[in-house]
Amino acid sequence: MLIVVAFIAAGIYQQEIIVKLGVATLAQFLVYFPYVVGIGIWLSLAYLCNRTLGVVLWDPLGRRIPIPRLLRDVAAVLIYALAITGIVGLVFNRPIGPFWAASGAGAIVIGLALRNVILDIFIGLAVNFDRPFELGDFIQVAGGPTGRVVELNWRTTRLITAEDNMIVIPNGKLGDMIVTNFSRPTPLSEHDISVFMDFEIESERVLRVLNAAACTVAGADGIVDAPSPPKARIRGATQNGIEYKIIFFLDPRQGGIGKARHQLWKAVLEQLHRAGMQPATPKQDVFEAPRPQRHFNTSSADDRVALLSRVELFQGMTSEELARLSSRMTERFFKQGHMVINRGGHDTSMFILFEGLLNVMLSLKEGDDPSRVARIQAGMFFGEMSALTGEPRSVTVIAATDCVVFEITKEDIAEVIKQRPELTEAIGRVMAERKMRNNEAVTRASQQMYQAAEKSLAAELVGKMLSFFGIRKQVLGVTEVLEKNTRAPF
Repeated sequence: MLIVVAFIAAGIYQQEIIVKLGVATLAQFLVYFPYVVGIGIWLSLAYLCNRTLGVVLWDPLGRRIPIPRLLRDVAAVLIYALAITGIVGLVFNRPIGPFWAASGAGAIVIGLALRNVILDIFIGLAVNFDRPFELGDFIQVAGGPTGRVVELNWRTTRLITAEDNMIVIPNGKLGDMIVTNFSRPTPLSEHDISVFMDFEIESERVLRVLNAAACTVAGADGIVDAPSPPKARIRGATQNGIEYKIIFFLDPRQGGIGKARHQLWKAVLEQLHRAGMQPATPKQDVFEAPRPQRHFNTSSADDRVALLSRVELFQGMTSEELARLSSRMTERFFKQGHMVINRGGHDTSMFILFEGLLNVMLSLKEGDDPSRVARIQAGMFFGEMSALTGEPRSVTVIAATDCVVFEITKEDIAEVIKQRPELTEAIGRVMAERKMRNNEAVTRASQQMYQAAEKSLAAELVGKMLSFFGIRKQVLGVTEVLEKNTRAPF
């Protein structure tokens, strides 16, 4: 503004300035000084208008919504074009029409030479006015790169991918491509992955396992629970088997589609492995022997033994003991939302989750509604404290999806323990480790105190189990040995 005032003052008092400078006799100076002052007035006015527009309009607006740099540049070009027009018409007293005509002819020559550049500029202008996407939106170009729009300038549009790589796309190419905007009309976008399974596996089992996997990853790497949680559906039959589609909603502001698919596939493969399933393979095998089993059969004795052998609690049992226990356990089915065990209950059964997902519910404060504190996934066991020590249920477990569980009662375990009571030592240690892992106070203790407390708790649990099964006197030696080994200098 000071520069504008200075040039205007110079134009008004140019005669006095010439006299003061003592150059009144210099003809060349007298000729060019008015032109210099006039050009300075127009250019300084153009600069002042451009800066004022930035301070008054662009900067406040940019604090609320992203403003593409191209709009700022176009506004600046128009302002300086008007200033040049003023210089031609008022400073040099030349007709403006021929000036613009000559400019148009020159623009045609330049346009032919730089048609690709000009195409990029006009496509960029069209994108700014049409607004198919804005700065900050997540887009995918023609099924190819996906990223967040960080800049839209004269020639290119720049994206930042989830891997923090920059992709530069010429605006001219962008105008010929199909652009998918994941941020419009809502910030969330729907995606899916396909899983192929063999025809022989019941669809209910597959849906149960896939739904459990989908619910497991909800909330990780941008996968959200709303407007609906991840869910598995049947898409159709193909030559490779039944195609199942897992649909999920993604918030790209929290994570990229690549990371989300990774987490989902990881959970799917883990749940399929725990259920004894595997994805379908191309049907090109030629079998000259009985076809290999591709999934667990809950009615098969061998498969039940294989399931129990994976349970940490029964690692110390022999194959014969696992077979005896597996023949006695009962298969049970729970619909989504049904209660499996209730806090405070006195039933004496433990469970192994075969398929599905369970929620562990607990009231953190007295009088509050129960809230989810943990999840039980396929292959995990629960309820062992009531089955082995007779303690009442400490939590409530509810089916998050349709679930298949195996129930093992006190009487089932008693048949095995009475024949080999020393099993209680191994089981007690596993139970102690499991309980100690859930005790936040103990995890902050030193390693020495942690080990001593673990042994003490194991001995206490063994004593409860022996008393609960009524066989303490028969194995007094085992108890004495445990007590001798678990004395700690507290």
